[in-house]
Amino acid sequence: MKTILNLTLLFTLLVIVSGNSVAQDGKKGPWHKHGWHMDDSTRMNDFTCAMENFDMDEFPFCPNKNKFNGHWAGVEIGINGYVTPDFDMNFNPGYPYMNMNTARSLFVNLNPFELNVNLVKNKFGFTTGLGFQISNYYFTGNYVMLKDSTALVAYKVQDTEGNYVDMKVNKMVVSYLNLPLFFEYQTNHYRRMSSFHVTLGVIAGVRIGSYTKQFYSNKGESYFLVDEKGNQVAAFDVEHYTVHDRGAYHLSPFKVDAAFRIGWSHLNLFGTYSLTKMFQEAQGPELYPFTVGITLAGW
Repeated sequence: MKTILNLTLLFTLLVIVSGNSVAQDGKKGPWHKHGWHMDDSTRMNDFTCAMENFDMDEFPFCPNKNKFNGHWAGVEIGINGYVTPDFDMNFNPGYPYMNMNTARSLFVNLNPFELNVNLVKNKFGFTTGLGFQISNYYFTGNYVMLKDSTALVAYKVQDTEGNYVDMKVNKMVVSYLNLPLFFEYQTNHYRRMSSFHVTLGVIAGVRIGSYTKQFYSNKGESYFLVDEKGNQVAAFDVEHYTVHDRGAYHLSPFKVDAAFRIGWSHLNLFGTYSLTKMFQEAQGPELYPFTVGITLAGW
């Protein structure tokens, strides 16, 4: 993108200069010191000469970036989920409320800050920075989690007629503040457009927010929480179609993810796998989150 912008600015500048030279009845323009005479008969040849003799260091916005530049800063999107210690997504019957729709479970990363440290010849270096992650976990069942219990527990939802409620949306949203610790190798530090890169490292994160969200078909009605035996354990009223309930839900306050990135030019694919449990010890099922995504815009 920067290369296209630079060439566009250069072409515009040359056109303006050539127009001024013709309008001044053959007077020498500002490019004459390089031997470029901008008249009608030689304009194309002089433009070619200008391109060949152009010094990137003398033109605005065109510095020759001879330095290591990692791949962290940018906007990223992908899918996320979680697996058991055996890398299985078929969860224990003891917590069916964790069954999820992976295709709808998207995450978004906004990584505004990046710091790079060259280690070897501007091709191998260390990258860190700061980022924000928002993960959505869509559940397939009609369970509601309780946030104020001693351990994570969830109940099905019934209406006043004893029918189980079919929710249009039932998800958990978790937000993190992330700190990457990457080592990266790239083949061409002069031109990012023609460079291959591979990155390994970890991402440390702290949870900064979490909530559940359900969307009901009807509002202004009463509903019941029902246990596995069909007993109604509690009742609640829904005043709006959408219900948000903020809480920790026994989620771990910190996380450490193993991270891998690979790409060519501005294309960057990545994946992470959590080395820490999703929920606090003995307060929820043993699950390990993962992400797979692509960088939409990097800088």
